[in-house]
Amino acid sequence: MDKLPIPQPDRESIVKHRRQFYWNILMPVVLATMLGLAVAVLVGVATFRDGGDVGRWAAISTIWLVIPTMFGMLVQLALVVGSVYGLAKLLKVTPRYTGLVQQYALYFDAKIGQWADSLVEPVLKIRAWIEMLIGFLSREKE
Repeated sequence: MDKLPIPQPDRESIVKHRRQFYWNILMPVVLATMLGLAVAVLVGVATFRDGGDVGRWAAISTIWLVIPTMFGMLVQLALVVGSVYGLAKLLKVTPRYTGLVQQYALYFDAKIGQWADSLVEPVLKIRAWIEMLIGFLSREKE
């Protein structure tokens, strides 16, 4: 039994997508790979023909390895400098507001303490009266 052919829709959007995939994704990857291989072959040929200078090429490759690390460290340095600058600006503004926050915190602490004492005070009075009554009744039995 023969398989039926899978219909390939030739809508304009699918054709455009295939063309964009080829030029925007596949070609840059292929060209970058070919360029990397060409550079690797060129370095290999230049290094090892006619007793090439291996030390020089080792130094050049070390430089190429250090460059991305340097850019990464520059980004990290910029982040640290930005955060220090931001914290310095924040510290100029915050003392005024931290004082207000501290005043409100102390006010709320005092009020909550008063409310807690007023809630617990009747219970403590009742327990004190009960203890006095128990003490008085236990003294009469003796």
